[in-house]
Amino acid sequence: MARLFGDEVAKRVGPIWASARTRNCRAMFARTGQPGLWFIAGSLAQCRIYSKYLALQINACEVGLIAPDLSPAA
Repeated sequence: MARLFGDEVAKRVGPIWASARTRNCRAMFARTGQPGLWFIAGSLAQCRIYSKYLALQINACEVGLIAPDLSPAA
């Protein structure tokens, strides 16, 4: 992350994928701490299912239903 976008963006986004302790996916299929930066990954089945929900979130940010600059709950 830092190599591609710099240390500041990497710091705002935080960890990606699962943490070893909680096994929760972080920064996938949801808003990140960096406005306009979204991640989707996984198997074809995961991406196919979650792309709809990701698109709905992006659209909600674009039309002002949710603030685009809030990071997801940790």
